[in-house]
Amino acid sequence: MKRYKKVISLVLAGSMLLTGMLSGCGKEEKKEESKSTAASSDVAWDSSKKDEIILTVINNYYTAGQKKAAEEYMKLHPETKVVVDVVSDNDSYMTKMKTSFSGNQEEASDIVHGNFLVNALTGSSWNLAFEKGYVMDLTPMLDEENPYNAGKLVRDVFEESDLAIALNKTGGSKMGILPFDKIGVAFFYNKDIFDKEGIEIPETFEELEKICKEFRDKGYKYPVSAGLESSWFLNAIADTGYRTMEETFLVQPGDAAWDESTMKDNENFKFDETNLACDKNLVNSDERIMAYKKENGVNTELNQTIYTAFGKIAKYFPDNWVQADTNQIITDFEMGNSPMLLQGSFNAGKVLSDINMLPEDQQFEWATFQFPSFEKAPEGLQSTMRGLYVLGNEMAIVQKEDKDHTERVKDFYKYMYSPSGAQMIYEETLTNGNYIQGPSVIAGVTLDEALQEKLDGFVPEGTSRDWDNLDGFTRVTEANKPKFYDLINQFSVEKITAEEMLEQLQPLYDEYNEEAIKAAGYDLDPATADNAKE
Repeated sequence: MKRYKKVISLVLAGSMLLTGMLSGCGKEEKKEESKSTAASSDVAWDSSKKDEIILTVINNYYTAGQKKAAEEYMKLHPETKVVVDVVSDNDSYMTKMKTSFSGNQEEASDIVHGNFLVNALTGSSWNLAFEKGYVMDLTPMLDEENPYNAGKLVRDVFEESDLAIALNKTGGSKMGILPFDKIGVAFFYNKDIFDKEGIEIPETFEELEKICKEFRDKGYKYPVSAGLESSWFLNAIADTGYRTMEETFLVQPGDAAWDESTMKDNENFKFDETNLACDKNLVNSDERIMAYKKENGVNTELNQTIYTAFGKIAKYFPDNWVQADTNQIITDFEMGNSPMLLQGSFNAGKVLSDINMLPEDQQFEWATFQFPSFEKAPEGLQSTMRGLYVLGNEMAIVQKEDKDHTERVKDFYKYMYSPSGAQMIYEETLTNGNYIQGPSVIAGVTLDEALQEKLDGFVPEGTSRDWDNLDGFTRVTEANKPKFYDLINQFSVEKITAEEMLEQLQPLYDEYNEEAIKAAGYDLDPATADNAKE
């Protein structure tokens, strides 16, 4: 056990080994090749002029790695200054995006977290973000050469299925982000506590409910330490119901958004329960989803079933879990107050680091288990639960008129998304105690075996789609968030039923949807093109 802990400590100290790579001589040759192909004389911009690229990121996640990438890039291109602008937290980032785009967009940051920008400016509509010219469509760049990967095409480092996820994520017709890593969510569990209490890892949803009760009976007030990330467990339950009607929400031939080259898998689709990955290349229709929401609302029989199942576990979460501080819920797990933690891969490094900093007699072994499937699914739901495994670091390029400047920005983006660039970002991130979000999806990036073992625990057998739009979780306006949180808290402590909660959520949900329909300019007829409202 001591030897295992020592290995993990080395990982978190930053000694991320490059297992499975070429020999030292081979790696050196590869670096030289990258430098030569990226020489200033070969660039697509005027290297006699100086310019500045601004990369705006949220503190801690990959921050040190991105700063290192900027330093190394500037050695190759001294005429271009790369500034890494670090923002303290998510809320501050959203505010910065709103402020930056209220003035001259040419002066805004160049590379940003696309998901936060789109949420801040359009209420989560990528199609609207493209229409208003906030972000660049990166699809054409996929077929450009990457000078930092021996001249291979940009697309060559990605699995086609991951590119399909990115395309679907950003509206289905244009790609606003390229994949960098993936996020998984799972149940962390304290092996020492489980052994001490004689409790086995649950293999079914029903067993999970059973051991939660057993832990509470044994004196653990909150058997599952959980926060807002628990919505992904709710989403996995929702997936067992909504995937049976998935064809309802897909772009179809005849729709204005239809593109045969990217959406051919949508035609005649029907979910196959024997192939949990059968829908990985599908493209959703935001307008069809919106039409369904308007017609059916949130207080449906299916949603009542979904929330009722979720509530069987949520009652073992901390009070007010939906607004809980993430650091506190992690601490409760690390201190042994809760034997389980419902959390994402983006905090796996933090948990490893924290536990190894504890006095040796307080350290413990931990692992993860995926969302367990139903032994006997409630009526309307399928038995097999699919976990969450989605794109994590979603970096977009801001659309600007200056073509010379844009070429520099694209080049630095390619540098970060090359195998050597991404490897450097991972290594420097871990060396400096920052947190990675999950496994890299860029071919050629390798991690220390011990760290990879932990991250592998977040990879599910099949990946659930995003159903929050339909189950209504957080789909309320900012002004109505306090009411939403209160409803979820009352439901979680069994003061109100799922039906009562959804009945009260309905008007808040409708208000949110009406605003989204207006902003996107939807006429709710997929066959006609829409124009976003100013």
